Amino acid sequence: MKLEQLKNLTLLYIEDDDLIRKKYYQSLSLLFKTIYQAISYKEALNIYHDKSPDILLVDINLGELSGIDIVKKIRETNIDIPIVFLTSHFDNKYLLEVANLQIDGYIVKPLDIDKLQKAMSNCLKKIKNVSNIILDNNLTYNFQSNELFKNNNKLSLGKKENILLNLLLKNKNRTISREELEYEVWNDIVVSDSSIKNLIGILRKKIGKEKIVNILGIGWKINI
Repeated sequence: MKLEQLKNLTLLYIEDDDLIRKKYYQSLSLLFKTIYQAISYKEALNIYHDKSPDILLVDINLGELSGIDIVKKIRETNIDIPIVFLTSHFDNKYLLEVANLQIDGYIVKPLDIDKLQKAMSNCLKKIKNVSNIILDNNLTYNFQSNELFKNNNKLSLGKKENILLNLLLKNKNRTISREELEYEVWNDIVVSDSSIKNLIGILRKKIGKEKIVNILGIGWKINI
């Protein structure tokens, strides 16, 4: 897997040690298009929701709420995003705690470029496997380009339509609540029922009315 492909991707790097973070940032910036940095649980989740990074590089030891806590929270709604852990010393107890988190690599500090490249190669393979999702025989959505295709022809999507479709597809195994929808699509602004109904109606016209199901009193789910 060619690591040059990382130049088209974004990384969220979570590390609370300023010296280490600045040092590793220099190496990581050679690989990635953009690197977002976070030092805490709250900041990491805010950036994750706001920027939708392609890959996460997470230090396990962050203090009161660890990197594992961040990953557990993200995995509640996103099982596909590639995640690599950084740790000062590897402890077998971590294996038990992260056994069901589908991690794509572990790197023991100090950062070794060969191990980093191997972990990122695993991430690229995972991204390739989940980049395209088939809605039906004619419709395909590409997560890397955020584009919808019908019979290989690109369909136009408005910004909010794209965010909504992306959100539903990334969480295809569960129902999205109104609060989540407002947080992701409207940046946590409370909107009217008619605004939500209108947006869902527009998207349904493009992907099929039956594709978005309303679960009464709970929220919306993609039906593919």
